[in-house]
Order: sequence, then C-alpha cells, then structure tokens
Amino acid sequence: MTIAPIVLVEDEFLIRTALAGYLRLRGGFTVIEAETAPEALAAMDTQNDIAILLTDIRIPGGLDGSEIAALARRKWPDLPVVYISGHATAPDGPAPDGTRDSHIAKPYELSAVLERVRSILGQA
Repeated sequence: MTIAPIVLVEDEFLIRTALAGYLRLRGGFTVIEAETAPEALAAMDTQNDIAILLTDIRIPGGLDGSEIAALARRKWPDLPVVYISGHATAPDGPAPDGTRDSHIAKPYELSAVLERVRSILGQA
C-alpha cells in the first residue's frame, strides 16, 4: 500500500530536518519539507494527495499553521492536521471533539510524532 506524502511545515531548520529524517528512516514515509507558508502552499499545489499535514503554528510567510491547514482542506477536505508547537494552547493528543486535528507540544520526542502519524493512518 502506497501512502501519500506527509507535508512538514517548520521554520526551525534543525527541528524540521531531524523530524523529517526520523519519519523517513523509522517510518518509511515520504516527507515534503517547507520552511515558510509560501513554500508549504507551493509544495501542496504540486501534490495529488497528501496523507497528513504536520505544521508549526507560528511560521514565517504571512499565514499561520491553521491558515495553511484551511487552505489545504479546500483541496483535501478530510486532511488530518497535527499542529506541532510550543505556542499553541491546545492540549496534547487528539482534539477533544474527535476532529481530524491534534496537537503535539514542543519539546517533543521524535518517536511521539511518529506514533501519532501511525495512529492517524491506522498503522500498528
């Protein structure tokens, strides 16, 4: 079964490359990295499908993570979004109302993000 790529939007280079590398190496996922909102939107424009959007809340480029998610959902209405941020007020874990959105607070373990991605995708 082929899984669509994951889009990772994170402006901190070391965090982005470490997480993307971990998801590729340990999870076997294709990860498309973006540093800014315009890069994220351009990357998503080239895709037919994406599995999950992993995004920081505060990123450069004129849009925040929730605005990027809203634009992505115009193309993929059921897109799961995981907000990864030290600034968000949402609790860790799945959203309480059972929506497709969840939050992981920084700092986090790379393995926690991989576990969340696998859980969302229904993988063991």
